[in-house]
Amino acid sequence: MRFRVLLTAQSGVSLVEVMAALVVFLVGLPALAHFFSEGLTTGRNSLERTQATLLGKGKLEELRLQGFEALGDADRHASTPEPFQDSHQQVVFARFRWQAEVTRLEGDLLEVRLRVVWPWPRQTYHVSFATYVSKH
Repeated sequence: MRFRVLLTAQSGVSLVEVMAALVVFLVGLPALAHFFSEGLTTGRNSLERTQATLLGKGKLEELRLQGFEALGDADRHASTPEPFQDSHQQVVFARFRWQAEVTRLEGDLLEVRLRVVWPWPRQTYHVSFATYVSKH
């Protein structure tokens, strides 16, 4: 009798189990694709914000090192954003542009504000920096 039970016992996966597994897989796959694409977008946004921050800090330090007299000439700083250039006047990181505004405060103190802007598919992003330069 025992031998007969072993011969009639079925092993394997039923059609209902296969269909349930398929539904779970088909529902989960688009969710994974969505999270993957969101992660890539967030990573790219983070990378560009980091690049803009590093470029802005470098440019702000470059402006600060020009000194009080050079910065006091407000006509030298354009009102429209300019591209970042290297020492050979070649444009680097063409997506990013900078704009500086110098304001004379009390006495011998200048406030230097720098803004770095870059486009994104739906809007324009920016980071802002500020420093002060004294005559002394």
